[in-house]
Amino acid sequence: MIPHQSANKNSIGHFTFYTIRKLVDMIRLKFITTIIILTSLVACAPPVTFNEPQPTNTDNLSEFANRLQGHYLSSADSSVLIIDAKTIQRIYDFDYKIHPSQIDSNSRLSGDTIINVTTNTREIVKRAGDSLVTHINYIDTLFQIDYDNVVRKFKGFYFLNKRLDKESWEVKKIELSKGQLIVSSISSKEDIENLKAITESTQDTVAPYNFAATKKQFKEFVKNKGFTDSEKFIRQKKNAQ
Repeated sequence: MIPHQSANKNSIGHFTFYTIRKLVDMIRLKFITTIIILTSLVACAPPVTFNEPQPTNTDNLSEFANRLQGHYLSSADSSVLIIDAKTIQRIYDFDYKIHPSQIDSNSRLSGDTIINVTTNTREIVKRAGDSLVTHINYIDTLFQIDYDNVVRKFKGFYFLNKRLDKESWEVKKIELSKGQLIVSSISSKEDIENLKAITESTQDTVAPYNFAATKKQFKEFVKNKGFTDSEKFIRQKKNAQ
């Protein structure tokens, strides 16, 4: 097993879950590194931000609603999303098979052990034919309610606001319906053009874009099916009340 936990309270993945730099620090496998780069949780600057939390003139919630709290299974990669009163975490737990030729140049195989020649850390693996099998267990804390990470409820949706700097907030939308949790972000060309039109904003032609939106304008954006980049999770169980 390869346990690792990220607890950066200022992160919200590109659900930006964003903050996975190394899923396996001890063995540094080339193919796993590729997976890390391709996941939606890779740390990166969002293409769209707002100059203040959204929607404006709306109270911050002190914790996530009871109806949201629970365990959810990703329909994309079988990871598990856990929402409790204050945090959102994503858990990856799976076996991963590789060929010995895929071991990073900084590591070497000795019997049933992969040794990192730089750090001298060791990881036990199992052999399956001509392949090696290792277990991945990674916990990424995507969001933790605090001064720089605020949650607001509006028109039945929950909006996660993450401060990037003084006048730059990344915003995600969460909705729960019939046991299906949808986490959405703003990144598509359609979303950006929609925001430009609604806010009557003149923006550069190159991302990132920073918008100032009134509560009415933000409502119109949501109503016009904004937040088109989404990921679905299926509820597995509710948290004990």
